Amino acid sequence: MSLITNTRIRRDLQLHDGALVHAYWQCTDHARQYLLRHPKFKELYLNILADKKKHYGISLIDVALMDNHFHFFIRIRTVREFSTYLQSVNTSFAKLLNHAIGRTGSVVELRVKAQVVEETDEAVLGLQVYLALNRWHCAKKTRPEHYRFSGYRHYAGLEQDPRFDSSEAWLSLGESDETRAAAYKDLVEAKRLEGRGNDEDLLEPSKLYFGSPEFSLSRTERLLIAVREHHRALRQVRKLRLFASDAATSKKD
Repeated sequence: MSLITNTRIRRDLQLHDGALVHAYWQCTDHARQYLLRHPKFKELYLNILADKKKHYGISLIDVALMDNHFHFFIRIRTVREFSTYLQSVNTSFAKLLNHAIGRTGSVVELRVKAQVVEETDEAVLGLQVYLALNRWHCAKKTRPEHYRFSGYRHYAGLEQDPRFDSSEAWLSLGESDETRAAAYKDLVEAKRLEGRGNDEDLLEPSKLYFGSPEFSLSRTERLLIAVREHHRALRQVRKLRLFASDAATSKKD
């Protein structure tokens, strides 16, 4: 493929206004200690995500908040607002967490990674099922209905959580919330019984896009073209600046 990676790509080249975005990041300190192990910090982060979403034009669709990393699934209004939203959320979270545990320094390890999600019910529900089972596919193996820090309990009809904006894909599962919840639970249980769902299964095939193979391939190819054009434009700007600098030097001489 290309040498570009999710940690280096410009957001305005990968994302677009109105996109569905799956974002995820690691949260450990320099000693690799899990900073989010305590439930109150997961609750704090979810509250900050929800409190700031309206101001930045964000719809918070789903989450999976783990001990050392977070996933959240959103629809953005603009790419610029998404970047500012991330900065605002993570700055607020770091300040409050550091104060609570008496530490200093950053909380977000490396750059927040992002995938553009295909605008199909299959892709959206596939991602939501993955998030619901994130805790199941780890050493502790917590069933989704017993884990508070994902969107499962909201979408399965166990408790309404006003912090979430229900996905259109979930709404398409039936005519009532009861039938939607039942269909959603069936999807999650079927995937759970398959016994697969590691991060690598979802993230490795395409780090930048999530959906059908055709979607991921076409969007990746389009992105590579945009990156090449961007680099070409940068080289042209550098040449013009060098030319202008040489011309100014010649005038002085």
